[in-house]
Amino acid sequence: MRVIAGTARGTRLKVPRGGAVRPTSDRVKEALFNILGLRVFEAVVWDLYAGSGAIGIEALSRGSAEALFVEQERAHLKIIEENLSRARVASRARLLQQDVKMALPLLAREKQQADLIFSDPPYQERTIPTLLAAIDHYGLLHADGLIVLELFARSELWPEKHPAVNLRKYGDTVLAFIEAAALPQARAALSNS
Repeated sequence: MRVIAGTARGTRLKVPRGGAVRPTSDRVKEALFNILGLRVFEAVVWDLYAGSGAIGIEALSRGSAEALFVEQERAHLKIIEENLSRARVASRARLLQQDVKMALPLLAREKQQADLIFSDPPYQERTIPTLLAAIDHYGLLHADGLIVLELFARSELWPEKHPAVNLRKYGDTVLAFIEAAALPQARAALSNS
């Protein structure tokens, strides 16, 4: 796995061993950042369930102002630290070793907000409704912010055509884009399914 573009272009990144982390493929990552375009520049980015940190590092390489990496596993955080160092973007990164459910209230108490929130949570059908509810409840996304969820293609959290969620399919992966203004509507659709 490598950084695709920006100041760290071509930098090889380590990935935690075993099946606990599903790295985003270069193809999906490239499509994601092509869609985001200049929206990444100077953005405050959160990489939740960060794994190897590849998404947040790609954002930093492409000019994001700062990135927060939330990861519960200590071994994964060590790999993220190493990857940040390899990509020479560690000065704009913050690492938080905590379960995302516990990290979000902490970030709310710190009055933190993000422009872009990336998340590829495990147990998606159970985790995503709670995640979106917390982001909405605590006001963690700027008014013009965006949430990007990486989902399994077989996931059926939202219908293929839903006004609040823009779904893009890439092989076995689906990216779900939810604008801050559409977050309540996207949440409501989850509770109705």
